[in-house]
Amino acid sequence: MRRAVKLAARLTVAVVVTAFMVSCGNSTTTAGPPIFTATLVGSAETPPTTSTATGTATFTDNTSSIDYVLTVSSMTAVTASHIHDGSATCACPVIINLFNPLRPSGTVSGIIASGTITNANNTQVSLDSLRVLFNNGNAYVNVHTSANPGGEIRGTVSRTR
Repeated sequence: MRRAVKLAARLTVAVVVTAFMVSCGNSTTTAGPPIFTATLVGSAETPPTTSTATGTATFTDNTSSIDYVLTVSSMTAVTASHIHDGSATCACPVIINLFNPLRPSGTVSGIIASGTITNANNTQVSLDSLRVLFNNGNAYVNVHTSANPGGEIRGTVSRTR
């Protein structure tokens, strides 16, 4: 009898612990909307630059739209920033403009662009297609400057949550 009670107690503890672990695992993986990020550096450009500037592009997928924030550090004379359709090794076509000033900026550090991408305000690629590019690592962001008109810093977009 004692053996049966001990076995039942152990089985109950195992079930409770397993249920707790499964519930904790699910809550952390589904918290919030998907987030995609690109870390921008000169060595990722094609061809690479020696720029010490850096940047981050963050995209939050809200289902019917994708919000973005583009932050840079120590950049001078920024002329544009885009999302490109392509892998890390190509100079591929622009699909979304993120930042297009009327004239080159001065030296900037901080947020240089933010906004919302929707199917209505973007005719180059649907949100569904953009998500596929992001999920497969087939999109990159770069920032162009007067000194590096082809792009000074660049990073591949990948899912971070």
